[in-house]
Amino acid sequence: MRAVLTAALVVMSCVVPACSPALEPPLPMDSTPMEGISILRPPGDVFALLLDGTTLWCGGVDGVCAVDTRTRTVTVVVDAGRPMTYVRGMARDRGGALWFASERGLVRWFNGRATWFTSKDGLPDNRVNSVIVTRSGDLWAGTWRGAARRTAGGWEVLHASDGLADDMTRVMLEDSGGSLWFGSYVAPAGGLAVRNASGWQMFSTAAGLPHNNVVSLLEVPDGTVWVGTGFLDDGGAVQFEREGDGWQVRRVLDKLGGLAGGKARSIYVTRDGTLVVGSEFQGIAIETPGGFRVLTIADGLSNDEVKVMMEDRDGNLWCGTRDGLTIIDRQTLLNIQGGTS
Repeated sequence: MRAVLTAALVVMSCVVPACSPALEPPLPMDSTPMEGISILRPPGDVFALLLDGTTLWCGGVDGVCAVDTRTRTVTVVVDAGRPMTYVRGMARDRGGALWFASERGLVRWFNGRATWFTSKDGLPDNRVNSVIVTRSGDLWAGTWRGAARRTAGGWEVLHASDGLADDMTRVMLEDSGGSLWFGSYVAPAGGLAVRNASGWQMFSTAAGLPHNNVVSLLEVPDGTVWVGTGFLDDGGAVQFEREGDGWQVRRVLDKLGGLAGGKARSIYVTRDGTLVVGSEFQGIAIETPGGFRVLTIADGLSNDEVKVMMEDRDGNLWCGTRDGLTIIDRQTLLNIQGGTS
């Protein structure tokens, strides 16, 4: 019911006169596409990326395919035996099997064969939003009706009554300390729940989040965790740092602080330490010493909605968008970060 109400609010907000166009980006941009930015289609609408050596697995509206990052060509299209649509999460387990979170169930793919897991097998819901494998080997699936851990006997499910911010689990993360992060997407309710050895810690707009819709989670080498939040052009990015056994907010970014748009649709930090934040429909913002540089379709992006980002072995940044992959070469990133491009 909450999902129906949310959809209705979106429709209403776009038919009333108060629905205004997106704000202009904070920094001026060139109108000519930049050198060092290229586009690959297919895939089409991309939600998730998983790097395995020189193979980049891409999950999206139409299922999963594999791209060779050296030749920049599609090498595999996964046949799961039946339609596997809206793949929003991917993970690899210790045995080398790939797991795909789709709107029709969770799929294990190994040696070219697919095994499906649905509510008939104990999952709380067929609509699976995310999947992770922890350092201890546990497999977790985030669904619309709870987060489920695979066990020898089936699935152990966590609900809001167990500590989640809401049953709807959009994204998950295990940090380097072993804490588990669960983000929901049901604003105005929901938010972020972190489970560690001493219990649960909750975050919402009342405790530092710009928005209660949590759409991205990323731990970076310095041990901090970035959380992307928002809906349409509202929200922002939050950096958390450890405080004893828990976490506290270190930094909050929004469009007034230089982001391309309000919603922090995706977040990535490159091996060179550059922060990149994707928006819902206004491109990406790359942090530089002088502020954020915003890139859009005018600069060469395949689409202004950037849903996920991943570096390959050579440091090139692959951006999964609503319409294909955009590849930003490492040197171009360095030039932007250094203010020379």
